[in-house]
Amino acid sequence: ITLVADSSGSRSSTAYVIKLELVSAKYLIGANLNGTSEPYAVISLGRQKRFSPMVPSQRNPVWGEAFSFLARELPAEVIITVYDWDNVCKRKVIGSVTVAILAEDETGAVWYDLDSRSGQICLRISSKKVSSTSDSFFKQYTGAKSQRKIILARQRLAMTEDSSPLHATIEFPHDEIVHHSYSCALERSFLRYGRMCISSWHLCFQSHVFSKQLNVIIPLQDIYEIRRSQHSLINPAITIFLHTGAGGHGVSPLCCQNGSVRYKFTSFWNRNRTFRALETALQSYRATLEAEKQVSSHLLLKGESMNVISSRTDNIKTEDRRIGLTITFQPFINEHVLVDITSNTFPGTPENFFTVILGDDAMFFQQYRNTRKDTDLKLSKWHVSDEYGGNVREVTFRSLCHSPLCPPDTAVTELQHASFSNDKRNLIYETKQQAHDVPFGSYFEIHCRWSLRTTSSSTCQVDVKIGVNMKKWCILQSKIKSGATEEYRREVCKILEAASDYTVKAESNGPNREDIVVTSSA
Repeated sequence: ITLVADSSGSRSSTAYVIKLELVSAKYLIGANLNGTSEPYAVISLGRQKRFSPMVPSQRNPVWGEAFSFLARELPAEVIITVYDWDNVCKRKVIGSVTVAILAEDETGAVWYDLDSRSGQICLRISSKKVSSTSDSFFKQYTGAKSQRKIILARQRLAMTEDSSPLHATIEFPHDEIVHHSYSCALERSFLRYGRMCISSWHLCFQSHVFSKQLNVIIPLQDIYEIRRSQHSLINPAITIFLHTGAGGHGVSPLCCQNGSVRYKFTSFWNRNRTFRALETALQSYRATLEAEKQVSSHLLLKGESMNVISSRTDNIKTEDRRIGLTITFQPFINEHVLVDITSNTFPGTPENFFTVILGDDAMFFQQYRNTRKDTDLKLSKWHVSDEYGGNVREVTFRSLCHSPLCPPDTAVTELQHASFSNDKRNLIYETKQQAHDVPFGSYFEIHCRWSLRTTSSSTCQVDVKIGVNMKKWCILQSKIKSGATEEYRREVCKILEAASDYTVKAESNGPNREDIVVTSSA
């Protein structure tokens, strides 16, 4: 999101960030012959435009999507238009509404009438004034586009206006070079054949079938994952999953059952070559942003160091206090959602718990996951975290699902954080776990905190808290919270019981820990 400069070339020092949450709609007009619709919404503020996913066969759709806009000044008008999706015929307008944002404010869920014979739409709107000259402004609202401008300015690349024919047909930055181009088709109600182009910052698709022009621009920053897939069982395809709330790419993406949005491209001449090119582009893009982030952090740290040196006084206590204030860490989990689950005694010290259960050389989790018949376990090495303090690592595996509403198994990603007190007598062990393939899996995370406090030379007290952190509003979130909390509570109790037995056996076996078998039930 960029704030367009005025004719004088200057940029105003303030702007307004408008966040609009598209909650749901009801009583929409039935645009199909069977009395239903495939509604999706287009939200626009000036030249900025966002798309919601399409909800099939619904007159009362639930979206729960959040979109951000940038306005130079208030009042401003946001136009929400609801369409019925149709690839064969011209899309039909179900209704629209114009909402005026007069000043900084935050509203609850408000129902607005559409300008049609029936239909209402529920919105939450908030507006906030920000300074366009601050670093946080550019980090939060300009994103990768500003990074691209910075890098291109440093490299002083000589770009021409006609570097690719894509620039003339799509609103594509003229200072970007198309690195790869492939013929393929975009999956809709029928395949839309066209051409895919990949640059350092965007993935673009252009189609011209039956005299209908279709242009799709997907910023690489919106891509969450790419997968090899199949179309009609025999046609190799590539499925691109977007981050929740991403939109405005020229055509609305498809919506999966678990709430994620995607694009599927197929009919490649060589699917694997295209997939490798996409992987390389994503890796280069993320590496570029990470390098820029490190440079910004280094410059910020250097600036703070210079400020401390320049303002040094003879008072040593004041100087120590200033240095201490600069060391702050972000919270790893959301403490507000945690509830007490269990409290027990562990047969070992916190340091022993970390070495035997969590250490890089420990075999506990491998044996525990094998006992539960989990597969594809991958544990990264512990490494120091400058953001959260202590050490962090990532664990991925595929876990069996026992709910009839879930697939047989699901991919799980768990981020772990461990931090000792200065005297090594206390340990905080925190986890964030997300199941990717379950319904609404992208909507929530399970947060957990283990607090270990030394009580004697051979025991410690373990207090465990867990909670469900909803990353996005969902109409079923109360049911998701209760179900996920109860299921993970049983899992935590099994892990604690198995860890206690494993530690006792490890002490009796000495260094031969590989011979220990975890007996916890699956």
